[in-house]
Amino acid sequence: MTVPPAGPYGNYPYGPNTYGQDLYWGGQPQGGSYPPAYPPQQYPPGWPAGPYPPGPPPPGPGSKTPWLILAGLAVLGVILLVVILVIGLRGDNKSTTATSPATSAPTSQPFSQQTATGCTPNVSGGVQPIGDSISAGKLSFPTSAAPGWSAFSDDQNPNLIDAVGVGHEVAGADQWMMQAEVAITNFVTTMDVAAQASKLMQCVADGPGYAGSSPTLGPTKTSSITVDGVRAARVDADITIADSSRNVKGDSVTIIAVDTKPVTVFLGATPIGDATSRATVERVIEALKVNKS
Repeated sequence: MTVPPAGPYGNYPYGPNTYGQDLYWGGQPQGGSYPPAYPPQQYPPGWPAGPYPPGPPPPGPGSKTPWLILAGLAVLGVILLVVILVIGLRGDNKSTTATSPATSAPTSQPFSQQTATGCTPNVSGGVQPIGDSISAGKLSFPTSAAPGWSAFSDDQNPNLIDAVGVGHEVAGADQWMMQAEVAITNFVTTMDVAAQASKLMQCVADGPGYAGSSPTLGPTKTSSITVDGVRAARVDADITIADSSRNVKGDSVTIIAVDTKPVTVFLGATPIGDATSRATVERVIEALKVNKS
């Protein structure tokens, strides 16, 4: 298939590191005296002169007015506090009475993405694989089954959900790659695995992997198989291209739809006549595993 614009293995998913920069907007805060010096304390006329301890000056002799004011404010504060508490308690009781019983959040329905009966664009590429396992849904294979091939996330091929795999550029070809991947399909659950595998083969031939290359889907061969003890359907076909500038005839393509819930698929594509890469794909097929839990 043609190499995607970002390359066969995708771009690194994270942007440049933004840490380690100056955390202060506009530079570091300016230094200086803090708090500023206070002016000398001034006393109103009529008060005795002389040093006083820190704090406000003592009240004038014989005056009780400040104490009366403070006492009145204290009483008023207590009254307001009591009123607020009473109103708050009544509001809580009303709120508790009016609140309806909690309901659980709606959960997504199973197979909510399985709605297609024909070809659709790619639904999603999976998370860039790390480690020795390539998996989508309940179908997986080890990367060690395809030594020298690099993991990638496929957001190009049609009708696929969470598609991931391994690929390798074809030596001597112009922007062409061989690949082996797994994914979940978005076909309706009423389509059996044989119908899904056959339909996906047509969609892949007409999809972006062969766009601009004038592809032709050759005769298909369908067979019933099992994958790790689970019922499956396999479809094999050659997709030839008329674009001679690619320096490749096209691909030998294998699609296997496995009867998991939802249905998962394996997709393998290697250059027509390349026995070595075809042997690698067959080795990946033999290593396919199904999570039966």
